[in-house]
Amino acid sequence: MEALINKTDVEKRVQVGIGYNDKNFQQFTREAQEFDLKPLLCEDFYMSLFSLSDADKEKIFNGGEYEYNTKTYTYWGLSDVLSYFTYARFLMKSPIVSTTHGIVKKKTPESEPADLGERKNLYYKYRQEANQIFESFKKFAERTNLSNWNCSDEPCKEFKYKSNVIQ
Repeated sequence: MEALINKTDVEKRVQVGIGYNDKNFQQFTREAQEFDLKPLLCEDFYMSLFSLSDADKEKIFNGGEYEYNTKTYTYWGLSDVLSYFTYARFLMKSPIVSTTHGIVKKKTPESEPADLGERKNLYYKYRQEANQIFESFKKFAERTNLSNWNCSDEPCKEFKYKSNVIQ
């Protein structure tokens, strides 16, 4: 499946190491869209994201402003949501590399990798921010009657991220 965003899109929002391989980074993007974004949307809407017109893509992915009850509101787009989910995955998994000698954590003489606790804190922080950004998109989708974004006929329910850490 094609990626909805790329490393350059993520770099516009958060800091990603310059030397990090684009191809390897795409794995985090694909995981974020499949495991984090897709469950938040109706499957038909999710699949339609891959074939949007340029105008619809601009509106849905880049965010912007909309009118509702005579007021102007600003909303974040799905590129922002995906970028933060991707970055959370990148922070947690990027220092871990598979080699012929097993799974290793890379070190250099000039730096020390962040420990697991620090990475977990950042992971959860960026996931929480992604969900907050999604709330902005969700309000836009509800208020502008964006068709098929949510499979439910009832109004959107508050989304709460729940997780269990297995150690």
